[in-house]
Amino acid sequence: MGGSIVRYFPGGNTPNGYISLFERIIPWSDAKKIIIIKGGPGVGKSSFMKIIAKDLLKQGFNLEFLHCSADNGSIDGLLITDLDIILLDGTAPHMMDPKYPGCIDEIINLGNYWNEDGIRQNREQIISLQNEISVCYKRAYNYLKAARIILDDLKQVYNNAIDVHQLNDLMDEVVDKTFEGASKKNKISRQRNMFASAITHDGPVHYLDSLFWNIQKRFIVTGFPGTGKSVLMKKIVNIAVQKGLDVDVFLCPMEPEKIEHIIIKDLNVGFVTSVKPHVLTRIKDSDELIDFNKVLVSSKINGYEEVINYNNSVFWDLYYRAVKYLDYAKKFHDELERYYVANMDFNKIDEIRDKTFAKILKYAYAESYSK
Repeated sequence: MGGSIVRYFPGGNTPNGYISLFERIIPWSDAKKIIIIKGGPGVGKSSFMKIIAKDLLKQGFNLEFLHCSADNGSIDGLLITDLDIILLDGTAPHMMDPKYPGCIDEIINLGNYWNEDGIRQNREQIISLQNEISVCYKRAYNYLKAARIILDDLKQVYNNAIDVHQLNDLMDEVVDKTFEGASKKNKISRQRNMFASAITHDGPVHYLDSLFWNIQKRFIVTGFPGTGKSVLMKKIVNIAVQKGLDVDVFLCPMEPEKIEHIIIKDLNVGFVTSVKPHVLTRIKDSDELIDFNKVLVSSKINGYEEVINYNNSVFWDLYYRAVKYLDYAKKFHDELERYYVANMDFNKIDEIRDKTFAKILKYAYAESYSK
């Protein structure tokens, strides 16, 4: 029987630039093995991990695919959850180096298998393309920063219309339902941070259905911006941590300081913020809807229709202008990769990949034997 795949983003494009959460996926010292893959664009880092993943799935291992926000078809990491072994792309913009070299970490440098003379012949083109990519990302982040300002203004309209008593009653009710019968565990909570969605060159992309389908009890959270959704999320996480419960926390790319989705693993409970641009499509009969628009006083919104409509329009215009420049960056990056692909010894990389897969299986057999 084959293994399962869960997908998410370990980093993301935000109004604050690129934010990496790689080191929040698994505590470095808890890992059995961390394999950091180095090399330039087009050297095959993602393919290296995908092929290993395909073979591991056939062996029945459960995997987490850490997708790349610059190219959501590629992966920046692969976590073998059964073994606590993780493979990571350690190149910019998520540079990583070993913390515990030899005993936990190792580096695989795919740059050892390129033809440097061939690459150097394209020096000027490579430098020019890298500069173009940097300009595109800077402009995309500026547009996202401007969109965030508009979003904050829109949120203020709704925030000013909240009935605080209704909000507190709603949150208390949800907290009671979530933690009913949940006793405090005699352990420290293990909290992981990542993104369930990303702002990519293809527009907004999310993996909510992959992440939450197997969760037994799901709360589907809806509501306009600024109605208190993230306040509930923060409260739920704080209580879960106090009780020693393991929790996966998914942050918002547009507001990376805020929590957007939660999985409380020990309770098999999940919270999904299902709003544009990440709407949950696969709904279960057992799902419970939490509509934060119910806490709004409509009379306090009347008269702000023009502001709301204008801000919504400007926000999405800025958002998709950012996407446009992320797409330009992707096209330049694809062109850049060609100079490296043409100068790689992929046969050597295949050999290294086979050795890496054998090493992973060796850890698996040792783990099985120890049990």
